[in-house]
Amino acid sequence: PYIKTSDISIANLETVFAGSEAGYAGYPLFNCPEQLAGSLKQVLEMDVVTTANNHSLDKRKSGLDSTIDFLDAAGISHTGTYKNEEDSKKILIKEVKGIKLAFISYTYGTNGIDPPKGMEYAVNLLKKDKIKEDAQKAKEQGADYCIALVHWGVELEQKPNKEQKDLAEWILSNTSVNMIIGNHPHVVQPIDELKVTFEGKE
Repeated sequence: PYIKTSDISIANLETVFAGSEAGYAGYPLFNCPEQLAGSLKQVLEMDVVTTANNHSLDKRKSGLDSTIDFLDAAGISHTGTYKNEEDSKKILIKEVKGIKLAFISYTYGTNGIDPPKGMEYAVNLLKKDKIKEDAQKAKEQGADYCIALVHWGVELEQKPNKEQKDLAEWILSNTSVNMIIGNHPHVVQPIDELKVTFEGKE
């Protein structure tokens, strides 16, 4: 009921849909039944998912690509992983009640599994220059509000660590990001309101 009454719903898709031929599997290399994509849309009415996380490449680049295909088929918007370089340069913008919301997404890593050489664009890694560049693009494309979806922190830790806090302050102080939605710890961490100075304004 909480999701159904929301103006827009956002989730972290911390698995891949590589298809049955790849073998469904749990930890440590995930591959969920692709029918979950349809359920996320039809049952939960999910609008946006971030696909940049430490399991993005569990079934390598082909699994990443098929995940995007299944999400597209289900009608779910996504950001953070990409089939090609052209798509990686696009910013996801959703209009909600006349307000344009931009979503940009990053992960601290991919469990040591790297994308194929020359395809580094496949997963957005948590790099300051990339965040700044994407946030600027969002602003230039008319976004009223920019939301960064960040895969960070330590699993099962109920409070954000210093690294998270420092990075959050840097992002809000140095880019046009207005809000950060974090994921990865698998528990709910506190919501903080940070007052920062950006472009000479608090």
